[in-house]
Amino acid sequence: MSHEIELKLLLEPPQLNKLTRLPLLRAFAVGRSQSKQLDSTYFDTFDFLLRDRGMALRVRRIGDRRIQTLKIAPGAAAAFLEETGERLEGVQHFLEFESEITGDLPDLSAIDAPAVQSWFAEIQLGDLLEPVFTTTIARRTRLLRMADTEIELALDLGEIRAQGRSAPICEAELELKWGQPNRLFELAMMLAEALPLRLGGPTKAARGYDLFAEREPQPRKGEKPSLTKNMSVVEAFGRVMRCALAQMRANEEAVFVGQDPEGVHQLRVGVRRARAALSVFKPAMHTTAHGLLAEELRWLQRELGPARDFDVFLEDTVLPLHRRLPSEPSLVALEQAVKAAKDEAYLRAHRALEDPRYARLLLRLELFLAEGTWKRPGEGGLPSPADAPIGDLAAALLEKRQRQLRKLHRKAKAGDEAALHGVRIAAKKLRYAAEFFRDLYGRKVTRVYTDALADLQDTLGAVNDAVVGHRLLDELEPRLKKSGEDPSLSVGIVMGWQAARIEDDLKRFEAVWNAFRAIKPFWRQGR
Repeated sequence: MSHEIELKLLLEPPQLNKLTRLPLLRAFAVGRSQSKQLDSTYFDTFDFLLRDRGMALRVRRIGDRRIQTLKIAPGAAAAFLEETGERLEGVQHFLEFESEITGDLPDLSAIDAPAVQSWFAEIQLGDLLEPVFTTTIARRTRLLRMADTEIELALDLGEIRAQGRSAPICEAELELKWGQPNRLFELAMMLAEALPLRLGGPTKAARGYDLFAEREPQPRKGEKPSLTKNMSVVEAFGRVMRCALAQMRANEEAVFVGQDPEGVHQLRVGVRRARAALSVFKPAMHTTAHGLLAEELRWLQRELGPARDFDVFLEDTVLPLHRRLPSEPSLVALEQAVKAAKDEAYLRAHRALEDPRYARLLLRLELFLAEGTWKRPGEGGLPSPADAPIGDLAAALLEKRQRQLRKLHRKAKAGDEAALHGVRIAAKKLRYAAEFFRDLYGRKVTRVYTDALADLQDTLGAVNDAVVGHRLLDELEPRLKKSGEDPSLSVGIVMGWQAARIEDDLKRFEAVWNAFRAIKPFWRQGR
């Protein structure tokens, strides 16, 4: 058994040759580059038992040799790491079982993993395996040495084939051979400064399964972090931020496909959770690190925001209005204007995800988490607040957030959309914080509280739509004038529709607020 720790970088084919000529790579290079042809077949059962267990099994042909590899993803690998207490974390970190075999078909007896062998025997896997997809890759490799670390750079150009379909492969992989994993991020940061690149997302195996099923990337909700009371702030921040990062990365391809509005929504939720984590853990963070990450995440949310805003405006306001008033010409013009603006907003989102600035943000976050350089130093000989128990920070933060929410509610007057919008934002921030810390107090009692906060947000949904809608209508006015329609007609219809929805929400709001206030905050229970 070995650990495979790698970073995948996506480039356009012309960039691969430019990459090899970069002076910084030549400065780190050890020996000569090598080229080889890799032809691999991936195996699974007809119902994909291995894939569903987070495993990928392949037999790779390299000349006359046959190399069998079983990779196990972080979640599935947890059982094999219980004795060591290790965790698989980072951009791509797998358990790997590799062995040379004699034929083109898998030899399960060569996998040195008793627990895995036991499961294989239980389901009689050897009788069920069949080829699913293949990869054909021309690979050039070069060893790089950075101080105390050796990294293999592999440049892959080829394709995946399944069911008569194919998908291109063009990527660079940085694989840790020995030394410090942090060097992978440092090297990738330097490369991102020199060339336009993206961090790779799905593995070749994941892409192969999708190609076999002719399945487009699907939006994915994020997992909530699992914290324990004996954790330090450092450990808790790492868990929380990694969950947010995973949600962002898991939805990138769905945003590029652009068929399901949920993709950009879930990516933005991941960004908001990352921003919420910075806010929650700010007392323990170095001001420079906090300021840098906050600015970059704010940029990303700003670039993704219009795509989501136009999605919601179209689905929740424009289309329902058009169905209600199908013969109203101003609404036809409005719908066309919104769809055109939405298409432009998605292009803006795509450019942001392709921007090296996004790749550098992800790498910088990984580097901060790996090295702990985000921590605020202690003062006057005291330890860093980041080394304190997470429970100390959690209770104080939740108490502060709840006071802020109640203060905003007292100031908000009925019908004051901007003030009520502020109440909704405060409720959302408090809910994110409560979800971060739910395992410290018990999921059941926390759920009652977070559900009440979610009800608050939902009740003010029309207020939020109105605040965003007014801004979007201002942006759309030049398009509407260009179409020859009087913008005031569609604007008046939309604002009337939203006013009626707000009135309905406000009738329920105080009852929902009172129900929330009646719930004793879970962090005070048991005192």
